[in-house]
Amino acid sequence: MPSLGVASRAERLVYRIAGLPVALSGLLLGSSSGDPADPLQAAFVWRYWHPIGAGEWSELLGGLIAWPVALVVGSLWFTIRNGRRIRQRSGKTIHAQFLDQLRLYFSDGVLAPWYYIFSLYEDGGRERARGYLQRFETKPCLFLLLKRRRGSPLTDKKRFAEYCATRGVRCVENLMHFDGRSPPRGLPERNLFVKPTKGRGGKGAERWDKVGRGIFSAPNGEHCTGDELLATLVERSRREPLVVQPRLEPHRDLAAVTAGALPTVRIVTCLNEHGDPEVIGAVFRMSIGRNVTVDNFHAGGIAANVELDTGRLSRATNMGSDARLGWLSSHPDTGAKIEGRPLPLWADAKALAIAAHRHFDDRVVVGWDIAILDDGPIVIEGNGNPDLDILQRFMRTGFRHQRFGELLGHHLKDCVPQVPDGFAREAFRP
Repeated sequence: MPSLGVASRAERLVYRIAGLPVALSGLLLGSSSGDPADPLQAAFVWRYWHPIGAGEWSELLGGLIAWPVALVVGSLWFTIRNGRRIRQRSGKTIHAQFLDQLRLYFSDGVLAPWYYIFSLYEDGGRERARGYLQRFETKPCLFLLLKRRRGSPLTDKKRFAEYCATRGVRCVENLMHFDGRSPPRGLPERNLFVKPTKGRGGKGAERWDKVGRGIFSAPNGEHCTGDELLATLVERSRREPLVVQPRLEPHRDLAAVTAGALPTVRIVTCLNEHGDPEVIGAVFRMSIGRNVTVDNFHAGGIAANVELDTGRLSRATNMGSDARLGWLSSHPDTGAKIEGRPLPLWADAKALAIAAHRHFDDRVVVGWDIAILDDGPIVIEGNGNPDLDILQRFMRTGFRHQRFGELLGHHLKDCVPQVPDGFAREAFRP
């Protein structure tokens, strides 16, 4: 396995801890969902108990050792952080919230953050919990099993833009690429957006606006000449390669629902039984507060669910593990209406996501980040291992019991043999 950073290893350890009760139940008792032929759970259980390499073995052993401390400390922390506000909104006592988290961990692998992300403190939360596809299932297990072959370059932003351009997929262009060497020319005289070629979640992104001839300004008020910025980017790229792209402006109908960063719609597509892409969910992401660089949900932004047929937005909210913000009908900074707002050019945005996926059909599932501009939608990035929390936060019934769960089950039966009842136990035997 490639080496992982400290943050990635900690994240994967959390997935091991969260998945442990589900994996144990599947191993010892068969499917806990009541369906003996549940391909999603069977595939997860098989993958959980078959670590690959020293890194995954250490994560598995770490999860077996650390789960009691992680469960109690995590539940205490998030209950202290959110308990009073949730008691005021839902009427559920702080003590009941804490006990709920313990019960849901042992029954469905729900750790404290997801208890609040999916609003499982509300009536029917325990029954709804099993319907959500959890990160510990998708990111380290199911999506990896579904990756058919190495081919299309979703993780490399430089190659991604070039790949799209050669195939006629409208994608934001790369103006320059930095890999530690001085380029043969200077920076273009326009607003710029800089990001690591292999970054995620908006980390490391920078915004530089052209404010005069050869002068650029950052959101914090820092000014520099083009030559100074060029030298800074060259030096930074010695640690991580960078791409420079034009900073785009949103469609005029969307300018009021952002604090300054380009808002994007995350459209998730999945190949169906015939190998054709289908749109299975979408959310519209917006920046708030001082974040004028990126709109990412995990960078403190907000999002609203997109009604797939009409393109209309729901109420907006943040990630939910911090309950202070709650649910919003209007943008907290601009006051512009969010709930009920139709996305412009929505049919074109869906068509672009479907057309793009046809050129990346080595991936069963892709999350597309698409900006809607005055002259039409444009692909910003593609993600072959998309977070589903951002979509399922808005759902009363999770993806497991929807069309997406049906499609994942179809593809997993092709990826993992002998998925019916008894599969997990039989596969674990030497």
